[in-house]
Amino acid sequence: MEDNIEIEISETNRGKQIIINKKHKFNFSFQRKDKSKIYRCTEYKTLNKCKSLIILNDKKEVLKYESLHNHIEKEIDVSISVAKHKIKEEIKKNSIPMDIKPKHIFNAVSQ
Repeated sequence: MEDNIEIEISETNRGKQIIINKKHKFNFSFQRKDKSKIYRCTEYKTLNKCKSLIILNDKKEVLKYESLHNHIEKEIDVSISVAKHKIKEEIKKNSIPMDIKPKHIFNAVSQ
């Protein structure tokens, strides 16, 4: 396992998992037979074709981190993602009537 790698697992607005690591974001790519999950840099499917990836085991521990970024950091985008994730988590923690969905509250607050 890789040591001293700080990651935060979050969710996109569409409900998909995303990993935030310092100044980069990683989208879920696929799950292997051993239940480990591969996350690729969000710049993987762009013209940059970034090769960076993170592999997590089923306990969400980092098994491997390939830091091969070939593009500039997107600190502002990452900061926004972290803030959105924390707001969503707070909304989920607080008691909300069953007929109100947290996503609708978040969308109204974040506008």
